[in-house]
Amino acid sequence: MSITKVNVVVDLGGLSYSVGTRVEWTIPTDYDSGSTIAPAVVFSTRGVDWTVDGLESVLSAFDKADDVFQPAFAQGGLLIACLDGAETLTPTLHKSLTRFLEEKSSTLIFGRTLHRAWRLYPDENLAFTLALAPSSVDGEELTWEPLKAGAYSGLYPVAAVPSRLSYPPSTKKPLNGLRITVKDNYHLSGVHTTLGSRSYAQLYGPQTQTSEIVKRLVDKGAVIIGKTKMGAYAGSEVPPEKCIDYFPPWNPRGDGYQGPSGSSSGAGASVASYPWVDVALGTDTTGSIRMPAASYGLWGLRATHSRFPLEGVMPSVPAFDTLGVLARSPHNLRKIIHSDSASTGDRQLAGESLSKTVVDKNCRRPGKIIVPTDWFPMRNEGQQKMVSQFLEAVEKRLGCNALHLSFEDHWSKTGPEDLKSTPLQEYLGMSIYWPNYYDGYHTYDKFRDGFQAKFGHPPYASPFMTRRWGLATNITQEQRDQGLAELGVYYTWVRDHILKPDTEYNFVLLPLRRPGANYRDIVPIPGGEFSESAYDPVDFATVLGLPQLVIPIGQNPYESRVSKRTEYAPIVASLAGPRGSDDDLLQLAIEALSEAQWPIEVLTGRTAFQPGEDNDRHVGLSGYQDVAREL
Repeated sequence: MSITKVNVVVDLGGLSYSVGTRVEWTIPTDYDSGSTIAPAVVFSTRGVDWTVDGLESVLSAFDKADDVFQPAFAQGGLLIACLDGAETLTPTLHKSLTRFLEEKSSTLIFGRTLHRAWRLYPDENLAFTLALAPSSVDGEELTWEPLKAGAYSGLYPVAAVPSRLSYPPSTKKPLNGLRITVKDNYHLSGVHTTLGSRSYAQLYGPQTQTSEIVKRLVDKGAVIIGKTKMGAYAGSEVPPEKCIDYFPPWNPRGDGYQGPSGSSSGAGASVASYPWVDVALGTDTTGSIRMPAASYGLWGLRATHSRFPLEGVMPSVPAFDTLGVLARSPHNLRKIIHSDSASTGDRQLAGESLSKTVVDKNCRRPGKIIVPTDWFPMRNEGQQKMVSQFLEAVEKRLGCNALHLSFEDHWSKTGPEDLKSTPLQEYLGMSIYWPNYYDGYHTYDKFRDGFQAKFGHPPYASPFMTRRWGLATNITQEQRDQGLAELGVYYTWVRDHILKPDTEYNFVLLPLRRPGANYRDIVPIPGGEFSESAYDPVDFATVLGLPQLVIPIGQNPYESRVSKRTEYAPIVASLAGPRGSDDDLLQLAIEALSEAQWPIEVLTGRTAFQPGEDNDRHVGLSGYQDVAREL
């Protein structure tokens, strides 16, 4: 009996590493580590001072730039240098090996074969459904394997990351080395998609195709390190009583017992908890990115509907589904936005063709910020004060004052002649309800039928999802279509009378209400969990297909009943704009925060910002440096 594949974890310098299963290179010398595993450092000699001091300087720079490299790779290890560049190596080495030798990386030698070292990190907040490793087969960059490494600490599962030294960004690979987690409704070839449901994972085996957007990100250099937890069937399942099949992730903010929000709960936990995760890819239907962004205190973007392809992503409500991204830095959000252009396909929103769905605006800078008095001011005074200060920063950047406007009143004056006498709130009474719950149920018809046929009983759904799916039994296809048609009318009015994309288009300030403690162990008061009217600030971008940006701006203190001390809840502001203005939203927010000298990037762990008492936002400003970059 022969062993064809070995999965090995090694300890080096107090850290644990997974030995990559793919052989990157076979050393063409007499060197052989035998049955032991030896550390090695691969680097290019271009520009290196070949002295002891010069080499120490190189290794010191590696140590500062990379969380995988450590001095132990060089101490007693092997230094493998590309002496004269690719030109002298090409005649004797395969092209892929030449490219590998030109890289800088931390590696491990097993016998005479060289393998990448993947550093193992504990998933202490249980954000991951599955940690990933690349396929061991050379050339299968779009196929993954489950990471075969145990909970070496004894308490938590682990995830693995490669050396950043191996992935320097370039023109062809602008995302090189960007570590991304993906929500577990994205299909990845080689591994299961759970959709937050044990029944879904049971019915479907490992996927054979990778979602289109992940393909494009990987092609530009992104590294997919794991799949993150989500509410089952993309529903808003949150603790303590709604999440049944998989334990929900922990929110690191505050006392550690705050709610995670859903359905992209694991996505938010991965970015807010771990500095070794750069970006979390998710989806947003009716708030699945925006609410976690608020709860975790992160930058979050609900992208323009249909701008990015969702082929290979399990849908929920196609008319509202879109790409969502979470990050600690807006610059990493921007990298994702710049990675792709508008998708092609036949998705429709509110009865409009894709060509009208993707982009509506024609100019670069907004004319005004609209503040809907329908939803402002916010109930929490501290939160409202911070959002007002953010608005002042935006006004200063634009050089104009915000326009405070009642949508309800404006509709009564400028709405369609046959409808404007009907209050807007009444007109939108069932417009989102019908398509949201009809499609949110019937999208899974094939899954339910397939599960019943294979196992002889229905798939499991939590009491929460059972109630949600039950709403569809009283909704007809005609009502669903009527709701989308009403939203089409609403969109045309908002486009022409609020956003005005054909002139100096406008942005809209929107509230996201997460002002303080939101304990994960409190069962919500029954009722109100299933929204009806589209006359709502969270549903505004959803039903209109607009991009919406969530911006972390401060934190509210509260006295924790758990830690018995003062903790801080993240506070965010939010802006929506015309279809296609995703990048402009980011640009404006970065510039406004930079000019106001507010921190732009947030921290991992207990607080999104260093606490401070010298301003209303409770953010310490000592040592602040403007981190805005040339965009």
